[in-house]
Amino acid sequence: MFASSLERVRRRVQRLRYEQRCARQPNLLTRHPGTIVTTLYDVEGDWARPGMNRTEADTVARILEIEQRCSIRSTYNVVAGFAAWAPDVVEAIRGAGNEIASHSYDHSILTRLRRAEIAENVRKAKRAFARLGIDVAGHRSPQSAWDERVLDALVDEGYAWSAEDGAEPYPYRIRTGRKELWRFAVAIDDWAYEAERLTPAAMVERWQRTVRAARGRAKHVAIGFHAWVEAGRGRLAALEDFFHWLAAQKDVTVLPFGDVLERTAHPAASAMKAADG
Repeated sequence: MFASSLERVRRRVQRLRYEQRCARQPNLLTRHPGTIVTTLYDVEGDWARPGMNRTEADTVARILEIEQRCSIRSTYNVVAGFAAWAPDVVEAIRGAGNEIASHSYDHSILTRLRRAEIAENVRKAKRAFARLGIDVAGHRSPQSAWDERVLDALVDEGYAWSAEDGAEPYPYRIRTGRKELWRFAVAIDDWAYEAERLTPAAMVERWQRTVRAARGRAKHVAIGFHAWVEAGRGRLAALEDFFHWLAAQKDVTVLPFGDVLERTAHPAASAMKAADG
């Protein structure tokens, strides 16, 4: 109980610290018309829920079909162990024009590991994807648990961005220097299905409300999903309803994190170079 309370306090302090860092940096997406939305998935299989490999693989295939119908490309954060088990699934994701990122090597909660173990986990994940011909640029920590040691490991291994839960309204440099690391905040995910027992209709309304709230306030908002969570009854139909709604919004562009980073880190945005961050 004490450890859980301490972790909540640590996360709250960390969140405030990095919200302030974001506020000190200019929003390099201000010239982009409308709001950019990133849809992302954590693909975990047995590494998060024993016996879920087949469910994950089947659900990802159905999600790809939905995305194709809605002309949406996403970021898929894949546990490296699952990627090694199902390279065909990873290839299908990539073949559909989506971005592949790392969700750690084995879904370890990285903040519970020693520094050397964090570095090894991040390194093994990058090498596992390299064996599949993928140079992953991004990382999302399991349970959004990250700290300075995780950032150190990501920078050392050449990752370009990390994406964890947060309220920051636009991407910003979380590490500067010879190697830079960008942070994307994930505003909401589908976990309320499990935690709050929301109905699919209520979940769609919450996703839509998140996008509406971002208009005029933020230039980028990220919404997360879990393949195994979306496998529940009625949830894939709700996901498709949301994606059709999202695609119909004339002031919204849906892009994977990597595409957003290309726009954010464009050389024309040199003003960021002088930012203290």
